[in-house]
Amino acid sequence: MEKLRIHESGRFLEYESGKPFFYLGDTAWDLVHRLTKDEIELYLSVRASQGFNVIQCVALSEWANKHGRYALKEPRDRLDYDDEGEYSFWAGLDFCVECAEKYGIYIGMLPLWNTSYTDGPMVFQSYEPAFEYGRFLGDRYKNHNNIIWILGGDVKAEPFMDPVFKGLAEGIKAGEKEDNHHLITFHPRGPSDTVSELKGDRDYLDFLGCQSGHTVGWSYEPYKLFEKLIPTGKPYIDLEPHYEDHVANWVPEFKRYDASDIRQGAYESVFAGACGQGYGNPIVAFFLYEPLTQYGCDFYFGNLIEDGLDTKGWHHALRHEGAESLKHLKNLRLSRPYFELRPSPELVLNSDDDYLFGRISAARGDDYAFVYSPLGREIQVDCSQINKQFIRASWFNPRTGEEKLICYQKPRKSVFVPETSGKGQDWVLILDGGKRDWKEIGQITHE
Repeated sequence: MEKLRIHESGRFLEYESGKPFFYLGDTAWDLVHRLTKDEIELYLSVRASQGFNVIQCVALSEWANKHGRYALKEPRDRLDYDDEGEYSFWAGLDFCVECAEKYGIYIGMLPLWNTSYTDGPMVFQSYEPAFEYGRFLGDRYKNHNNIIWILGGDVKAEPFMDPVFKGLAEGIKAGEKEDNHHLITFHPRGPSDTVSELKGDRDYLDFLGCQSGHTVGWSYEPYKLFEKLIPTGKPYIDLEPHYEDHVANWVPEFKRYDASDIRQGAYESVFAGACGQGYGNPIVAFFLYEPLTQYGCDFYFGNLIEDGLDTKGWHHALRHEGAESLKHLKNLRLSRPYFELRPSPELVLNSDDDYLFGRISAARGDDYAFVYSPLGREIQVDCSQINKQFIRASWFNPRTGEEKLICYQKPRKSVFVPETSGKGQDWVLILDGGKRDWKEIGQITHE
């Protein structure tokens, strides 16, 4: 697999060969803790088939793996790694990395969750142990190209933690050696962003993360979390948006986020300039089985049966609609000149910030534009900003990945009405103005 790097524009990720890399990441925090090797391979094979190319998981935590082995030997308040035999914790993490590589997937590895062990004394309270642990990880995985380091871990970054993050980053780089650096980002608490949590940017971060999270109810506006990240000139991404099937605002009686909520946040984020998108489902993130009360996560599920949702565990939740449909966003994004895309709210004549009525968002390249209507509202757009000679307009269906020609027309202010409307009936208007070989008339599918 190719290593990843930052594109020369400073806004995107790319492979070392220069090909664009659209980060589509699934949240699988307990991948190494909860699954056998066969289950890990099953999970990774399904996610690869759905277009996911990053799996976000935790390395060291207080939990044992499936074989009862912990990351550290007893007493677990010092860096004494339990790394003996094929069933050790670290052998399991090695297998995750190697198996992911087989499926073309990058591991977004969190060295720690919330910087500490929660079971017993904290190991990482200062720079020195964090550096040593970082160097251990960097050296262990320096020859695997499919690594992205994610510091933080849903953390409210208090001042005393800053040396811990710095120690981890510098330790990782020391272990990797300078000529073999893997990208590093940061996963903050939600809803928040890296710059807000760290009170500024950090030199050791290659790209920046935010977490729009689960506590913002229906006022879901992830693009606003990018406001402090954009001035840094680094790529940015929503690493943890709404989880599919998660209750809104953590209130069991509230509605659960469904596939349309997932897509709305994803398309708005990417059209606001994000270098990719995260995804999650709590049933999958913690790899839960029936009964859905084990592992202390019964809160996530509450009245799932009453809600009519799948209660058969993580194997079934893997196939829920939101997870299946995000590959269409990735394919759409890759279907036009990738590194040109930039937010372009000025294209839309009826855009507003009212989430309830379906905020219409837009982005454009040099001779094309994408305009997203989450509820199938009509789109009023100034096509003359794209091309002065002609425009090819088409509808893109985020649920199926199909693109359907609408018309060719002269550039002008126009109104486009989607085929369907309402919650779950989201559409993307594509406007093309470049010189391409338009042979097709009718249906196109991006695969």
